[in-house]
Amino acid sequence: MLLDPRIIIMFAANVLLLYLNMLVNSALSEWSLYLVVFGPMVVLPAIFLRHRSFLICTLLTGLWVDAALPTPYGLLTLGFLTAGTIIFQVRFRFRTEHNYHPILLSHTCNFFCIVLLILSMGTQHFTTSAFWIQIALTFVLSHITLIAVAPWFFNLHRSLFELCRLDTEPEDFPIS
Repeated sequence: MLLDPRIIIMFAANVLLLYLNMLVNSALSEWSLYLVVFGPMVVLPAIFLRHRSFLICTLLTGLWVDAALPTPYGLLTLGFLTAGTIIFQVRFRFRTEHNYHPILLSHTCNFFCIVLLILSMGTQHFTTSAFWIQIALTFVLSHITLIAVAPWFFNLHRSLFELCRLDTEPEDFPIS
């Protein structure tokens, strides 16, 4: 098959995660608290799909996130593609039957996304302590939330794969 049908499930789950993230952020905005929970969006497409399907899923997800957020357009698309490509190149090193490695990878990708967002704000804010307090709060809250959200998100993927009778194992893994 030219493209993997699991792209539809992964993209729809990514859209759901973005919608829930934005919903929580709008509720927390009155306290000036924000969550960045983008790490899990990149991990499973990079681990489970072949290169063409991975590229399409990650590109669509990145464009969707960039269209929804007030960031420079293309920032998170390129960030997702970069982080996903790195994971894709070393994906044989990770165990995917449990959520341990994907959760660690999602924390790493989330950290990468937060750093990208910080760098996109410009260096004029780097000298103020309020900026760094806000960044520290965002970082801590995002990663605490990610502890609960990432396993749910990965299990949602697996449940939808089973429900649609699609392959729940990554493609192109060497037989051990």
